[in-house]
Amino acid sequence: MKKEKTVGTAGAETTFLGDGLGYTRSKKGDVVMFTIDGLSDDEQERLDSYRRLYRPYTGENVCVTVGGYHVPIWGEFHNLYPQEVDALIRENKLLPGILRKQEDFLYGHGPYLYQEQIVDGKKIRVPVEDEQIQNWLDSWEKYGVDSYEDYLRQLITDYYRVRTCVTQYHFARGRVIPAMQRGSILALSYVGADEARLAMEENPIHKRVKQSDCEYVAVGDWMLRTNGVNFEIYNRLDPANPFKYPNAIAFNSSKSFGKWVYAYNEWFAGLREWVKASNLTPRYLNSYLKNALNAHVHVKIPQAWIVTHTDILKSMCAQNLGNKSEKWVYEYRGVKLVDPEKKQPYAFSQNMVDDLIANELEKITNLLSGEGKNQGKLYATTKVGQEGWEFVEFPSKFKDYFESVISYDKRADQVTLAGIGINSSITNVENDGVISKSGADVYYNYVVYLNALSYPEKFVCKEINRAIQLNFPHAVEQNIKLGFRIEVPVKQQETTPSDRITEKQPVG
Repeated sequence: MKKEKTVGTAGAETTFLGDGLGYTRSKKGDVVMFTIDGLSDDEQERLDSYRRLYRPYTGENVCVTVGGYHVPIWGEFHNLYPQEVDALIRENKLLPGILRKQEDFLYGHGPYLYQEQIVDGKKIRVPVEDEQIQNWLDSWEKYGVDSYEDYLRQLITDYYRVRTCVTQYHFARGRVIPAMQRGSILALSYVGADEARLAMEENPIHKRVKQSDCEYVAVGDWMLRTNGVNFEIYNRLDPANPFKYPNAIAFNSSKSFGKWVYAYNEWFAGLREWVKASNLTPRYLNSYLKNALNAHVHVKIPQAWIVTHTDILKSMCAQNLGNKSEKWVYEYRGVKLVDPEKKQPYAFSQNMVDDLIANELEKITNLLSGEGKNQGKLYATTKVGQEGWEFVEFPSKFKDYFESVISYDKRADQVTLAGIGINSSITNVENDGVISKSGADVYYNYVVYLNALSYPEKFVCKEINRAIQLNFPHAVEQNIKLGFRIEVPVKQQETTPSDRITEKQPVG
């Protein structure tokens, strides 16, 4: 029941019943009902707007139960955000290549060990060779996990899709707990962000869930979740006491504004509809080619031609039926006049005229059609008063339709590149899909882009650098870290002619 609100005046009382509805009662007892046009719609619009604003921020407070643990869902009420992002990317013609380039730019020439030093007031990196650390890195595969290069490469892939990197620590069995022991960390291994979710024991009722509340990581196939079966629960790595648990997983996610549990790719929501439209472009074009009316020629068949050939067919059929010596005319312009099995002539029927027209049109179609499945279609009508067939070009809007779809597709590509934050000159894609030929444009945009890679590098290498410092105390003392060898190319005019890349000249 709606709450009533009554307002008194000197002459009457007005009662509002809600949604723009109410009534006024005078001192004499007269009652006037009233409505306020548009008020109800405005209230509904405000309510819908509030719901749209509220919805994206409520998902993380919704949990699913896995093996007695409460798992905040990742995504808008479906817990499949990484899968949603991947599904959108893999269907797009640009995104897989763009993200691959971003991964390649960050990986550069591969991982290397370095020291940070201050030279002339600037922090620079000096490559170092440390046999102990390098031998440890090279030993990972003998413990049944991927090499450290593959581990890092996979983390880069997850970072550029969902801004999340998940790492499992593999400890030596004989280590001392909880004290740090040199060499306790045997190796690190990659855990897919699509499989990992944060978890907690406490049921988050009447409380906003934050990442600090989640002390566990649940790993499994969330596409096939069945009451927690085939899920593994790990303790989450405690940075203050990394050797606390025999099995630990580090779950690192880049903070998204307004989100307190998981990371959300900053470009995904804004570009989703554009990418969907771009993904549909080839379907629209292929569907049009396959299903649209594709008649290029309008054939006008004279009625006089039909009458003439109808008389010929009637005459031939009558002649065949009256000839007992089986000296029949078996066919006329592809129309069968005698039953080949029963060896009996046919009586004339209007179907013969239809077959005659169809045969003539088929001959014309075969002459006009190409290799396309639906090319060379004809639209035929009869024409009175002329003997010869007439061919008229059939009006169509192919060009307008294709140009409008392709124009939208180009715009979607531009928005996609801008939304991801990578210039078209370094993705080799320009407005019309032409490879960029401006060396200066490529160089300066590439330098600007490389300067923005410090945070992604630090994020991806976070756990491997933590492990190096825990395993090798001298790495802390000497400030040895692992990063990616990202080199800025030298301008061609700054190199000697012998060092420049030139085209090979033909021999002879």
